[in-house]
Amino acid sequence: MSWTAPTHAPALAPRVRALLAAARPGWPGRALYVLAGLPLAVLYSALFIGLVGSVVAVVYGIGVLLVLQVLAVARGLGGVERRLARTLLGVDIPDGERVRDQRGVVRRVRRLVLAAGTWRALGWLGARVLLGAAMFATLVFGLAAFVALGWETDWTVVTTLPLLLLMALVVCLTLLVLELLVRLTAAAAPRLLGAAPEQRIAALQQSSRRLADRQRLARDLHDTIGHALTASLLQATAARRTLTPAGDRPVQPDFARQALEHIETNTRTALSELDRVLSVLRTVDAQGDPAPFAAPTLADLDDLLAGLRDGGLPVALVVDGIGEGELGEVPAGLQELAYRVVQEGTTNVLRHAGCPLTVAQVVRVDGLLVVRVCNEAATQLDARPGPGGGRGLAGLRERAAAAGGTLTAGPSPSGGFEVCATLPLSGTA
Repeated sequence: MSWTAPTHAPALAPRVRALLAAARPGWPGRALYVLAGLPLAVLYSALFIGLVGSVVAVVYGIGVLLVLQVLAVARGLGGVERRLARTLLGVDIPDGERVRDQRGVVRRVRRLVLAAGTWRALGWLGARVLLGAAMFATLVFGLAAFVALGWETDWTVVTTLPLLLLMALVVCLTLLVLELLVRLTAAAAPRLLGAAPEQRIAALQQSSRRLADRQRLARDLHDTIGHALTASLLQATAARRTLTPAGDRPVQPDFARQALEHIETNTRTALSELDRVLSVLRTVDAQGDPAPFAAPTLADLDDLLAGLRDGGLPVALVVDGIGEGELGEVPAGLQELAYRVVQEGTTNVLRHAGCPLTVAQVVRVDGLLVVRVCNEAATQLDARPGPGGGRGLAGLRERAAAAGGTLTAGPSPSGGFEVCATLPLSGTA
């Protein structure tokens, strides 16, 4: 590939990018990194001289602007060093904070001066000056020793082999020292050029929040969609039976119409929940805060169970210790969790037991909120909509434990099944 000198500055950038793109991590990249370190060390030395001069110029009233300019240049050169280390040394260095992304001039100046990344980048440039000097000294002494052995010694039959061995040893030692310096540079680069500790902590916290939001959305989607589909299947089965005469059983179009209305309502609810979850996931993927939504409460239990009763599940709701004016005393997070327990419990009854007699009980006693869903023994096994994946109860156990409570599930003495959650009113879900 032929190389011609560019006639103007803008033509230099594509040539540099092409040169970096042609280099790969390995000995060619390391050799290029060493060679590039020598002129860069001179440039960074001039930067530090300019920094000292700008500090002195503060006395004359213009030094503050010069200091800010030098710090901005240092951050920019830190980005160049980061790309060099990635391309030539194969070091994985995450991008740091971008001051230009801050809104407002005052915030940009404050972050430029106070951000740890600025001073860490400045420290890296100082280290690169020292490493560049060390690399230059290594090359000079290595070359001087090599030339001295080759030119200032009489070559005879006796001295040729020892001299060649000594020259090879000098070359190996020079390369070894350069290799150690490059390895030292590669080891120190992520610490000084990478994200600052507070940025890493903030990124981990944000990642944890995003994972928690995704897990919560997955649980809500499982609860809402699973319940809606199970209830719709139950009501569709009941509607089909009322529209299909068998023996002396009369056709009941009013009941079938009511079941279809519940199916329509459940489908709209499921689609609305799915749309909400997808919109929140898009917001989370864009690293934004999830949009707030109205979580279900204990007041919504009547509507939840009404559709199941119309579909043929004989379910009763018993609320004790919580009057109409006392719902506000129960934390919103616990109300949602209690709603989810009843929702999951009744859904499991439909999936695994058909339509036996079922009782949903919510009791407030001694600072605790006890939520229980208990059904009698299965009587219509052929009416079961099908087994679930078993993830609902596991998710409820996790949420109950996070709220400081417990959740148990198992066979009841009457031969049915019972789900019971005990939640402290002082906890959060």
